[in-house]
Amino acid sequence: MNEENKDLEDKIKNTENTVDSSTDAITDKADHLKTSANEALDNAKEKASALADEAEEKLDDLADDANEAFTNAKEKAGAFAEDAKEAFTNVKEKATAFIEGDAKETLDAAKVKADEFAEDAKEVLGNVAEKTTEFASEASEKLEDIAEDAQEVIEEATKKTKGFFQRLFGSK
Repeated sequence: MNEENKDLEDKIKNTENTVDSSTDAITDKADHLKTSANEALDNAKEKASALADEAEEKLDDLADDANEAFTNAKEKAGAFAEDAKEAFTNVKEKATAFIEGDAKETLDAAKVKADEFAEDAKEVLGNVAEKTTEFASEASEKLEDIAEDAQEVIEEATKKTKGFFQRLFGSK
């Protein structure tokens, strides 16, 4: 029986040694996994930060483009308005000079000419309005394009970040 006790004690010691070495191996593996997870998290943070920086740069560029387009449209509209004002002043001066020059004799002819000048002024104003509308439309389209590009950049960054974290921590 003594021998059996000794065998039993040896087996218990072997089991304790196996448990100890398994515990050490599990602890080492857990430490390794923790280190790997921390490195992966740091990498994820770096990538997310880089994506956010890239998105911010693109948004800044898009905002600058929008401001430039708006400024150009505003300048061109101002130039067209100035041209219209000159044309109207010119028509008014010609009509006044014509009426004062031949007063009653040419009053009917002056009315016809005044109507022609008014039509010319309307046409110039119509052109100015049309050009202004075109520039406003172009500016609006560029702003819409810029907004869509910004939205796409944000969505892409969100998807990449989400996908990365899902791959990192397992998808749900």
